[in-house]
Amino acid sequence: MEKESNEKYLFTYKSKSTAEEYKKMVKYFPEMYWKMIRYGTILNLIYTAIIAILSKNSIETLTCFIIVQVIIMIIYKLRLENIAEKSFNTMKEKKRIDIEFHTEFFENYIVVSGETISYKIKYSDIQKFVETDTNFYLKYGIRDIVIIIQKNQCEIELMNFIREKFKKIEKNSENKKDKKYKNPNFIKSGMIILFIVTIASLWGALYSVGLVNNKLNPYGFNFTKTMWVFWCWLPIPILSIVLGFKYKNKGFKCTKNIVAGFIIGFFLLAYGAFCFFPTFEQDYSNIDDYRSIIDAKLPSNGVLEIMEDVTTIEQDKTEYTIINVYYDKENVKDLTDSIENSNNWILSKKIKSELKILIPSIFYADEYSYYSIYNKTLNEYNKIPNNEGNYEIYAMKYDKEYKTLGIHKFKYSYK
Repeated sequence: MEKESNEKYLFTYKSKSTAEEYKKMVKYFPEMYWKMIRYGTILNLIYTAIIAILSKNSIETLTCFIIVQVIIMIIYKLRLENIAEKSFNTMKEKKRIDIEFHTEFFENYIVVSGETISYKIKYSDIQKFVETDTNFYLKYGIRDIVIIIQKNQCEIELMNFIREKFKKIEKNSENKKDKKYKNPNFIKSGMIILFIVTIASLWGALYSVGLVNNKLNPYGFNFTKTMWVFWCWLPIPILSIVLGFKYKNKGFKCTKNIVAGFIIGFFLLAYGAFCFFPTFEQDYSNIDDYRSIIDAKLPSNGVLEIMEDVTTIEQDKTEYTIINVYYDKENVKDLTDSIENSNNWILSKKIKSELKILIPSIFYADEYSYYSIYNKTLNEYNKIPNNEGNYEIYAMKYDKEYKTLGIHKFKYSYK
């Protein structure tokens, strides 16, 4: 921006930005540290979301988040100056910042001219003024740009002008805030509490979903039907966003509330949307297609899931289909007895090692489950083929503890 016509500057100042000055600056502007923490928190939330999906344990998930978050905050605090120096050097190499500046001070504004840009700043737009033993710092704009003024490059008259001008502005700003709000500390404390509650609402939602699932005891992928519970917690991040914008415009530091509100709100919306995902549950009568292969007395009722065209990491197993049957609410005595007495079912700790190549890696290995490997191509159980070739295999597992029957159907390339 250009200076106003025919107006002569009162003082002029030339400066050169260095990595050393940039490192000194970040000590006096904690918002820069918190900006880095926000980026770290986003990555931590993504990491935590993966943990939450895998563990389905709200306490374990919350513990992981807290531990990682504390580590992030400590590392950023200890390496703040190094990070600032690297950031400066990167911006310098990519020519994203100007190194040399010429600053002209007028009665109501300053004009800063760099190597590539020039802009005018009204004194009333300065958001923060900091004086140290060596420098003056002026922060302004939504991008938190900081102008560094080195005292050893200033005349005494200019330093006095800066002190008088910006301390007066700072005092007037505080007076206006105090007149409008009788108890600004109450608002500050309330927004800090709301920020903490906003972050905690994600785990409150996870815990709530866990309670609902424990009550309903859904099978397999049916747990997604209760994910709408996440949306019940949305008013908290929405409130954090609304109040954050309101009080930020009034001069309070509420950026963290806005950022946390958008991040947590996004995760709550995303998790809640899983309630629309289709499950794999099918009519239990479809188990009849596998009765002869299972070779056991199946209960008359149960919950059946069938997932077709499943992708696995095992390249020798293709055209993969997973069939899961849950009998938690059924009488499985006849099923258990028939499996224990069958020649086609083998207790896991007795299964031969060479046969394990046909057992899918997704099957959790424990001592008290039963396995049965049926080769439909050769019409035989629990045997390794004598010749190379492609075979249609049914790998079956029955878990006595959880009353779950799993059947993995696939084409196996034996070499």
